[in-house]
Amino acid sequence: MTVQRQYTLPHCNLVLEGMSANANDPLSPLAVLMNAECRLPGATDASLTGGREFLDSLVAAVSRYGQQLLSGVPYPTAGGAAVVEMKPGDGPYHHLIVHQQPLGEPVSDVNAQAPLDVRLTTVQFYDLMEAVDQLLADSQTLPDLTAQFQAVSRRLVQPTEPLAQRAAPAALGAAALVAAGLALFFVPIPEFEPTRPEAESSAPTESGTNPLETNPGDTPATAGDNPAELGAGGGDLSALDNAPPITDAAAIALLSADLTDRLQAAWADAPRPSDDLAYRVVVSEDGDILGYKYENDLALAEVDNTPLPQLTFVPVAGAAPVRERVAQFITTFTPEGDVVVEPTAPATTARASAGRASAPAGLPPLSDQVTDGDRIRALNRTLYDSIVADLEPLSANEALRFRVRLSEAGEVVGYEPINAAAGLLAAETPLPGLVTATNSTASQVDFQVVFTERGVLEVSPWDGWPQ
Repeated sequence: MTVQRQYTLPHCNLVLEGMSANANDPLSPLAVLMNAECRLPGATDASLTGGREFLDSLVAAVSRYGQQLLSGVPYPTAGGAAVVEMKPGDGPYHHLIVHQQPLGEPVSDVNAQAPLDVRLTTVQFYDLMEAVDQLLADSQTLPDLTAQFQAVSRRLVQPTEPLAQRAAPAALGAAALVAAGLALFFVPIPEFEPTRPEAESSAPTESGTNPLETNPGDTPATAGDNPAELGAGGGDLSALDNAPPITDAAAIALLSADLTDRLQAAWADAPRPSDDLAYRVVVSEDGDILGYKYENDLALAEVDNTPLPQLTFVPVAGAAPVRERVAQFITTFTPEGDVVVEPTAPATTARASAGRASAPAGLPPLSDQVTDGDRIRALNRTLYDSIVADLEPLSANEALRFRVRLSEAGEVVGYEPINAAAGLLAAETPLPGLVTATNSTASQVDFQVVFTERGVLEVSPWDGWPQ
């Protein structure tokens, strides 16, 4: 039985048409959605129509953009093209972008038509968001359709207090300490003569037996010998020393690669040092830099020329400390402009965690590449269909990105993760089971495969679509 459900507001009319789950009950949920139509009077004369993929993408885009407007915290979108996107416009306007895709084609196919850009006022967008909210609250239409909200990574949230205000107490304390040190520098050292009993003082002493003499090799410990001492605003490493360590080999390798990429990109235009700058850097499981400590004197002097102060996570004053697993690395900024990141110690207990695969070795450079455009498009479709056939829901809360290599015959030669989450959750994807031609010598070509957090699969040529 075909039924229609409408959600009507002054500036938006959302109409869903499908087959009822119970032919005798018109109020039963839709078993099959045949068509979704969104009319925006005053914004566009055209009706935005599509199937379930269009509706899911519209709900996700509107929900995420509305969350961003209401919270004031921008949320980075995953790479790749979606059917529907929301972007801010000039002044009070917002842009609803619909990628018009031929039926049966993947989202990133080169044959896609030009996207439709609908400019909405704030009132029109809020009516669209209200229509989507009514749909999500209606359990008698599509009960499985829910808004997927995610917490924003804390590295994207600006602290409530400005950096200057948070750094003021530390600066005042350091200034007071320096002033006290200078004042004490001019105070003369008091003379002190030990007293001994008369009997002991009358007894002759042999050379080398005076209890007040010290071994010349014994020097008092200095503050710099303390491994928990801080380096120029690096955070409380003494507290982090007691944090549980990350022992998973794959996680450490991927955190090391992620830290290298972030520091290298942020250090690209900085002045080069005269010698190596070495720091001990503490990183959380999600890649946040929690603290650092200089390992040589030059590193302390030139710390402001490195990106560490800007990239280090600074907790809000008064917030309760979060106990989380950490990894420590020795990070070296070289005079040649390279960033070298190494674990502080080998992970002797490192093993791939249950349900996770160790990161595969990186793919070697292509020596014989497929260049025929028609063949690349056919291989793109073959890879897409192969992955979809075995794809199951993933536990990832962010996009998993891979580089996948195919032979000219369509066999999977190998793959490598592009981000840390992809390396840790590779075993949940169909990719390990698709590798069948590791020793292939035929012409090959690379593709980018993205498993988005919304469960959408995106496949496209690594070097872009051929002309």
